Amino acid sequence: MPSTARHPSVVALALLIAAAAFTVGADAARSASFAPATDAPVPSGAMAAAPGLAPGAAAIARARDTVMPHVVSILVVREDFEGGEPKLSVSSGSGTVVTAEGHIVTNAHVTAKGRSYRVVFGDGREREATLVGQDNASDLAVLRVRGEPVPMPHARFASRDDLRPGETVLAMGAPWGLSNSLSAGVVNNPRRLLVSLFEDEADYESRLDDDSPTGRYYAWIQHDAAIAPGNSGGPLVDLDGAIVGVNTRGMLFGGDLAFAIPASDVEAVVAELIAQGQVRRSTLGLRLRSLRGSGAATGVLVNAVERDSPAAKAGLRPGDRLLTLDGAALDAPQAVDVPAIQRRFAELPPGLRVRLTVASAGGERGVTVVPEAEEGAPGASAAFAPFGLAVQVLTPRMSERRRLDVDAGLLVTSLRAGGPATTARPPLPVGAVLLSIDGQRVATIDDLEPWRAARRPARPLVVAYLAGGERRVSALTPFWGDRVREPLPELPKAWAGVDVQPIPVSLATVLGLGAPGFRITRVYPGSALGAAGARVGDLLTAIDGVPLDAVNDSRPELFAQRVSEFGIGDAVVFEGRREGRVQRWRTTLVASPVPLAGLRSTEVAMLRAQLRELGFHDRVERDLPATQAGVVVQVVEAGGAAGLAHLRAGDVIVRIGGRAVDGLDSVRPALQEAARAGERIAVELIRGGETRIAVIARRWIPETP
Repeated sequence: MPSTARHPSVVALALLIAAAAFTVGADAARSASFAPATDAPVPSGAMAAAPGLAPGAAAIARARDTVMPHVVSILVVREDFEGGEPKLSVSSGSGTVVTAEGHIVTNAHVTAKGRSYRVVFGDGREREATLVGQDNASDLAVLRVRGEPVPMPHARFASRDDLRPGETVLAMGAPWGLSNSLSAGVVNNPRRLLVSLFEDEADYESRLDDDSPTGRYYAWIQHDAAIAPGNSGGPLVDLDGAIVGVNTRGMLFGGDLAFAIPASDVEAVVAELIAQGQVRRSTLGLRLRSLRGSGAATGVLVNAVERDSPAAKAGLRPGDRLLTLDGAALDAPQAVDVPAIQRRFAELPPGLRVRLTVASAGGERGVTVVPEAEEGAPGASAAFAPFGLAVQVLTPRMSERRRLDVDAGLLVTSLRAGGPATTARPPLPVGAVLLSIDGQRVATIDDLEPWRAARRPARPLVVAYLAGGERRVSALTPFWGDRVREPLPELPKAWAGVDVQPIPVSLATVLGLGAPGFRITRVYPGSALGAAGARVGDLLTAIDGVPLDAVNDSRPELFAQRVSEFGIGDAVVFEGRREGRVQRWRTTLVASPVPLAGLRSTEVAMLRAQLRELGFHDRVERDLPATQAGVVVQVVEAGGAAGLAHLRAGDVIVRIGGRAVDGLDSVRPALQEAARAGERIAVELIRGGETRIAVIARRWIPETP
């Protein structure tokens, strides 16, 4: 591959975001619900073309008003797996209602790993949506909106397939989550493959995702209507108000290079997803490339052949040139012609013998190949808290790409630091394939269920796994429940109950204080010195007759060190000055409050949040009574139950449901009780100077052992 430093166009291609690809044949059945919707009524809130517009502006306004009312913003709660744990987050994309039954077309990378979907219409209506089907190979997905009367007004796909460079197109959607956005541009190239002039097209397939490749089955529409993250899945519209493509890729920096999936390909995939929930394809187990640079005039070149594939069994080899498929000519003079041929192979019925005419150094020959069903989506992923790891179901295709000698098992994708898998003997590595646990074979997520519930006492399990080509065993002891951080015990020290500012001799002279020492800057509630009458602004110069030495103006901790040399309960005399007058404060030293680092914390799986005990310093900073009970929110996972209820780090939770929260141990029982009582859980909390209510949806609280 050419150096990106030498070829700026390659740099540009490297900045393309998201993923895309296609499948299904041109003769795929089309649902009756895709009938033209030109006469569909426009909602009352739709935008109208203003009178007096220039001809071009008027055409844009008409196209906008035809399609924009059917464009939705899509909010997705998605689940990824990092550090051996599920991570919920919130993402967004765009989509278009394309059937009277409320089906919405969008990108598969928008719906990927989604656990919940909401769509927001341009007039502000919010509705739940369900996933009908998702096709990674085409980067297309279909949602269905709930709670809307049918038939629904909807946009229509263009019947034409003749876009030309320079033709005006409109991109609609919600860039960065901003709904009702429109940008205009022109078609740069109606058939574009993402291979620059400086690259070897043979590398194109190898750059695609190993386990879920996209971009094999169609060429994109390249245009320059500005799009940004959030536009994914939104429509590309012509001036007739028809969808000519679905925007899928764009420049992360700048909006002058964007790519859309052609409408004819979208319509075919959407129809199959609605009918079957998936797109079925076949494979011959080969990769193709164009004739460019080969000197040949006809056919398409075999670039690679997978081991043990139908093509390999039929004797096909890299360098062969395919001329016909069941008598129909195959011809790919340029790279952009290859996807259509790959789509023809994908549409072949599995198990049905097909005849290829093949040209090689030895001349032409006929070859019979039996297509196999293409493996569908990658294996399911899940985190398994008792083992402290995340796994993905291994599929034969994944195994083949990794050159493994097993085709079933659970691939370890990430580990929780300090969790059971990392402390096992020996530790399990990322990339290992779990084969069995205590002799029981594991090949699916459900196979882990026997170890999900707590077993007391916990005992080591024998885990057999494959790693680095070796079959190994490890002893792993599971852990169940919320993880509590118990800080290292720290002995309390004598404490005067004040914060101070060091005043060395040089600074004391400038300030006219007459002596060095430590100036009181804050007096805490319950302060020993405060009880003796000291106040902010007083200068402390000695303890029990021994001078307090402030060596510089940046080390206030020297005062605390001097105080800690005494014992808790010791009676001492502080000397100092107030407005130039010598003062003495007799006091008995008390125990220092527990620092924040010394407080217990726990990760509450039901909330997907980390909570900490409410400490002395928390109450002081928030001006709370010394008797205030509660727990402090430390970390909130954006897509977890707490995050979706808009809890924030720093909040103090004081009540869950009807139950007061007086410490960490009361959180889980309160949540469980409230979850049994209803679908919504009210959480009373303190934020800033306010007491407020947050509402947690019961459905976002996972079941935990």
